[in-house]
Amino acid sequence: MKRVRFSVHRTVGEARLLAGLLAGSDLSVEVRGESLSPLGGEIPSTETWVELWLPEEEVGRGRELMAELEADQEASTRTVECPRCQEENPGNFELCWSCGVDLPSPVKTRPRLKAVP
Repeated sequence: MKRVRFSVHRTVGEARLLAGLLAGSDLSVEVRGESLSPLGGEIPSTETWVELWLPEEEVGRGRELMAELEADQEASTRTVECPRCQEENPGNFELCWSCGVDLPSPVKTRPRLKAVP
């Protein structure tokens, strides 16, 4: 099975968060370069970046998940007013944080993320 580099991250935390998303969606993600991270400042910074690799046939699904995640992040920068209590909620909320009513949303597709054990 041929693997391809899917993404590159400056920090282990950022790479691990995305790896968890991908693995939680049944993709076979491999994290590479994480052992060099503590050497930041000793070697060139680009050498300490962490890479995520996926099997070639899973890259398309990985890109779909990334697009869903970016859309959700974009939605979170907007606000939605609750039709019942008029409280402002982040645009990526489905329910009002104050009263629990369903919120109207211009973005109807939500990432189908699974909890990572």
